[in-house]
Parts: sequence; structure tokens; C-alpha cells
Amino acid sequence: MEAQLHRARQNLRVKLPDIKKTLEMVAMLKIKHAEEQALETNYLISDNIWAKATIPNKSGKVGLWLGANVMVEYEHDEAIKLLMKNLSNAEAKVK
Repeated sequence: MEAQLHRARQNLRVKLPDIKKTLEMVAMLKIKHAEEQALETNYLISDNIWAKATIPNKSGKVGLWLGANVMVEYEHDEAIKLLMKNLSNAEAKVK
């Protein structure tokens, strides 16, 4: 039982940086949307081949991958609220 709790905490420690990065990205998308700016990014096509893309940011929505082949579309504010809740829950369980 103790080993199982240790594994669960270790899994949460691994997920914390991902939750934080996702939260930062959604906040940035919200700011860009408010300023009516498109997002410019580079994305990986294949090994060592990158392409530059301009992504329109007009919808004010973001898709969050929840796992188990489930992706849900949220408004920026709802996504930030959900991610903040997940982050605080994960940090509380790690301690």
C-alpha cells in the first residue's frame, strides 16, 4: 500500500510541470485572443524538420486533452479555472 502511494505521488510530480506549461499556454492564448493576434509557432514535421505556422486565434476556445482518448473544448477562462484546480489538487497530494 505504501509503495502504491509512493508511485501515485511520483506520477503527480511528473505531471506537475505539464500542468504548469499548459496553464501558461492557455493564459498566453487568452492574451493573444484579447489582442486579436494570431499565434506564430514552429512545429515538428519529422526528425529535424520544422515548419513555421501562423495559427488564427479567433474562437476564444482551447482543446484540453483529458486522457483516455478524450479531448474537451473549453473557453479560455473555464480552461484556466480547471487547470488551476488540477494544479492545486496535484500539489496538495504531492505534499
